[in-house]
Amino acid sequence: MLLTDLLVIIFLVSQSAFLFAAYVFFASGVDDLFIDGLFYLKVNKDTGVAAKRTEDQLLKATGSPPISPMAIMLPAWDEANILVPAVTNMMETLDYPSYHVFLGVYPNDPETIAAANRLKEKDHRIHVVTTSHPGPTCKADCVNQILSAIIAFETEHAIVFKGVVMQDAEDVLNPRLLHICNAALENYDVIQVPVLSLPRRRRDIVGCHYMDEFAEFHSKEAVVREYLSHTVSGAGVGTCFSRRAIIIAREQFGTVFNTSSLTEDYDFSMRMHSHGIRHHMLWLTSKVPGRTTKYAATQELFPNRFWASVRQKTRWTIGIAFQGWSQLGWKGTWAQRYFFWRDRKMIFFSHAILIGYFAILLYLGLWIYSALDPFAYQVPPLLREDHPLWIVIWFNLFLLLHRLVQRSIFTWFHYGKRYLPLIVVRYFLAILINYVAMIRATRIWLRHKRTGETIGWDKTTHDFEGELNDKEAQT
Repeated sequence: MLLTDLLVIIFLVSQSAFLFAAYVFFASGVDDLFIDGLFYLKVNKDTGVAAKRTEDQLLKATGSPPISPMAIMLPAWDEANILVPAVTNMMETLDYPSYHVFLGVYPNDPETIAAANRLKEKDHRIHVVTTSHPGPTCKADCVNQILSAIIAFETEHAIVFKGVVMQDAEDVLNPRLLHICNAALENYDVIQVPVLSLPRRRRDIVGCHYMDEFAEFHSKEAVVREYLSHTVSGAGVGTCFSRRAIIIAREQFGTVFNTSSLTEDYDFSMRMHSHGIRHHMLWLTSKVPGRTTKYAATQELFPNRFWASVRQKTRWTIGIAFQGWSQLGWKGTWAQRYFFWRDRKMIFFSHAILIGYFAILLYLGLWIYSALDPFAYQVPPLLREDHPLWIVIWFNLFLLLHRLVQRSIFTWFHYGKRYLPLIVVRYFLAILINYVAMIRATRIWLRHKRTGETIGWDKTTHDFEGELNDKEAQT
């Protein structure tokens, strides 16, 4: 084969890869534009942040229901370092007269057990539930055993919990959370309050990219999903389940949460919709002054190291995309199937990012070679000037700019303009993290399908710092 023939083949490969990536970007971008358009034209002003609903309006709409007992469940594996300060902070800040906290610990985690027992000794509302299996099992297994303990507690103490709130140990709760859930449960079975990252130092770009992602996703995608499909994908924290929802799940499936899913919260929401469970994404302005968010949200510190973030997103990807597809299929209304597609499209579309970059680098290498050697094969442009695909290329550039503007809007809205300068860097970092997580999730899933090996709970190491003050956040 002549060198010229090889160069022509390389050119054709780069051109084909470039065209493929361009069409994939176009298809995914149009899909995203549909969500954006529906959000701004309809959903935001009805149920989103622009609706500016208040707790007083919620109480009025639900008839100001009397205070009912509520339960909070916290699964805790290897949380000895943060459990005491986190739960103590939660108990000191929650403004609700009737609630109990159930801490799920593992028999082979003595440090966390000791921390949980110290908390129990200080407050009679705290109860320690030791699981029957050594850890780490999946989170669903731990939560199911906590729920069994809650039901046993109800029988023993002649008490009925109106709702059960799922949280993680490191979460910072809005003080009015239980008041809000107590009222909202009058009309809904699953309540999801927004989940937002606590402010990070601006130089912690891995941690800060969660601020961008959650601000946009829970402000926009989640409320549009509820509007179209009447479901809200559970976030695992800040989620309140009615007693009715828990009883129906136990009757239908034997256990409440699916122990074969790494994202039991998402799985619960999707499975239970067909059983008449009513979901709601609840955006309410906060009545508590001096908070880092003006909305009644659950906040936490997400990982601020690259591989810790990859591991966390690997777990989310396996649970939502791969296990969701395998176990939930494509059942439901057209809207539910559409959002299943949005949940799973990155299994295919994420690779177009790598292919696109590969095509550009390949072509750039050819161009440099031909520029340095005047006798070499003269590389033609990837597209001739009058090629109709330029419309797609320019539209893709518009879509990229649009995505950056969208990300900036929600980050600025929730955290202020001081986080905007590095938002482009964080956007492309998020693409890299998400893609590496997709590759890792695909490898783990294929190994599971080939060998039957159980996919373990690749737990994220958590930090707890409470709410960072403004000075620290601006550092």
